Amino acid sequence: MNKYLRYGLQVSLLLVVVGLAGCANLREALQLQQGVPAPERVQGMSYLAISQLGALEDSCLTLSHHYEQEDTLPSEEVAALVFDCEGEIARAQQELNNRVKEAEAEAISASLQQDYEQFIAQKEEEWRRAEKQRQAAAALRAQLEEAERLQEQRENELRERMQATQVQVALKKIEDKPIAHNAGDPSNTTLKEFLACVELAYPNKGYEVKQNGKQLSIVVKEAKLPRGDLPITVRFSENSEYWRMTHLMVADIEARSDEDRFVLSQNLTAESCPKEGGLF
Repeated sequence: MNKYLRYGLQVSLLLVVVGLAGCANLREALQLQQGVPAPERVQGMSYLAISQLGALEDSCLTLSHHYEQEDTLPSEEVAALVFDCEGEIARAQQELNNRVKEAEAEAISASLQQDYEQFIAQKEEEWRRAEKQRQAAAALRAQLEEAERLQEQRENELRERMQATQVQVALKKIEDKPIAHNAGDPSNTTLKEFLACVELAYPNKGYEVKQNGKQLSIVVKEAKLPRGDLPITVRFSENSEYWRMTHLMVADIEARSDEDRFVLSQNLTAESCPKEGGLF
């Protein structure tokens, strides 16, 4: 092959290559001229989700419209719309977050207010119960104080009446010691207290008192008993610490044992000198 033929073939191949390259550039140019479609999603969100978020307006609304119409736009315009739409989505999400936080804050505030009101109501109820208990305690204390005052008044009056009895004069020279119904077991009631209580219960017309050594005999004359004006006779044996009762007869009723004398002594003084558990 001569050199002119080879040269012609090389020129032809070069033209073919240049022609192919021109076609590729032409296609790209045509594609750029035709544009690109609007994206199906922006930031991974469909246009329905964007609408539910409250951001389907302005750029997002424009993209949605182009997407539905299957329009194509220059890539630069699409990129600008997507950028603006992403900003609108971000603002909408921030507003949503703010509303959520406000709602949570309001819910927390309402819950705290409710807890506070319940706390106050509980404290008020506790205060009312405590005040009611305080008033009840104060009323009971006042009743007890009044009862104690009346009891003290009655005891003072009783002591005055006992001091005014005839027996105080009749036994003036007799040492006043506690009475015992059993040996070695004296009571808190003294001889004169016992006889004064008997006199208050059954007024009499005087006493006959005889003491012979350690023996003491006392006759209450014409005591006003239920059966009439009859005597009460009582005898004691003196001990260094007490007077032991050895004999007690009321009218014709004689108490023959220590236990019987104890019971009869209680009965003689139960009404005139009332005490819890009796005088002895």
